[in-house]
Amino acid sequence: MYLNAALSLIRAAALSAALFLSGSLVPIVGAVLMLCAPAPLLIGSLGRPRAGWRIAALLALTLAMVGLLAGPWQGLGFLLGFGLATVVIFVLLRRQSPFEVIVLAASAATLAALSVALLIWAGSPVALATEIRNTLALATSHVNEFYQKLGLSLADSQGLNARVLDMTVSLIPGLGAVAAAAMVLLNLALTWRWLGRSGLGYQLFGGLTKWRAPEWVIWLLLATGFGLFLPTAGLKLAAGNGFLFVSAIYFCQGLAIMAYYFRVLSMPMVARGMIYLITLIQPVLAALVCLAGVFDMWIDFRRLKPPSQEAGSLDDFL
Repeated sequence: MYLNAALSLIRAAALSAALFLSGSLVPIVGAVLMLCAPAPLLIGSLGRPRAGWRIAALLALTLAMVGLLAGPWQGLGFLLGFGLATVVIFVLLRRQSPFEVIVLAASAATLAALSVALLIWAGSPVALATEIRNTLALATSHVNEFYQKLGLSLADSQGLNARVLDMTVSLIPGLGAVAAAAMVLLNLALTWRWLGRSGLGYQLFGGLTKWRAPEWVIWLLLATGFGLFLPTAGLKLAAGNGFLFVSAIYFCQGLAIMAYYFRVLSMPMVARGMIYLITLIQPVLAALVCLAGVFDMWIDFRRLKPPSQEAGSLDDFL
C-alpha cells in the first residue's frame, strides 16, 4: 500500500519535472508543455487523503528532480514560477473559490515573485530591460538567418526588428501577466478535466459558453485606452500594459461568444479547433474577436441579459 502511494508520488513528480524541462529542450511545443507542469501535482494531490502532505511531497520531489537534472537555477525558476502557482491554485481549490479568483490570485503571485527575483538578479529595471532586449535580439537574429537561407529576407528588416523589439520590451509586464493567467487557466482546465466535480468537490467551470467579464472591467479598458495618449512616458507605458491585459480578458469573452454559436450550430470539434487556432495566430481576426467581447456588453450577442421592464412596457403598448 505504502509502496504504491510512493510510486504514484514519484510518477506525478517525474511527469511534472519532465514537462517543465521540455521548455528548454523541445522548440515551440516544449514551451506549451512546460505550462502544464503544475497539472500532475494538482491531480496527484486533490481529492485524496492527506492532500496537504501529498502536495508538499510532490513539490519537494519535483524540485529535487529539476535541480539534479538541470541545476539549482532551473530549480529556483520552477519554485518561484510553477511551484508557487501550484500552491496558490491548490489552496484556492480546497476553498472552492471561483476560477476567476484563482486565475487572478495565482497569476499575480507568480508574476510578482518572478519579477522580484529577476530585478534582484539584474540589479535594476533598466538593466533587466536591456538583458531582455539582448535576449530577444539574439533570438530574432537567428530567425532572420533562417529566413535568409530560405531566400525570404524582408526589406528594411533591421529597422523593423528594432521597432518590434522596442515595443515587445515595453509590453513585457503585460505579456507576462497574460502568459501567467493563461498558464493558470490551462492547468485549471486540465485538473477539472481529470478530476471533475467529484474530485474537486464543486463545479469549477460551469457554462463557459455564457461566461462574460464583469461590467466594471469596461472602465479599466477605457482608462487604459485613454492613458495611451498621456504625455508622460511612465504613465503611458503602464497604460499600454494594462490595456493589453484587459484586452486579453475581452478576447476570452469573444471566444466564449464563438463557442456559444459553435454549440448552437452543432459544429464538429475538428472545425472548431481549426477556427480557434486561426483566431489565435491571425491578428486581424483576434482583434475582431476582442471587439466582439467588448461590444457584447451593449449588443448582448447571446441574449443573456433579462429583458428590461421599459422594453416590456413598450412592447405591450405597441
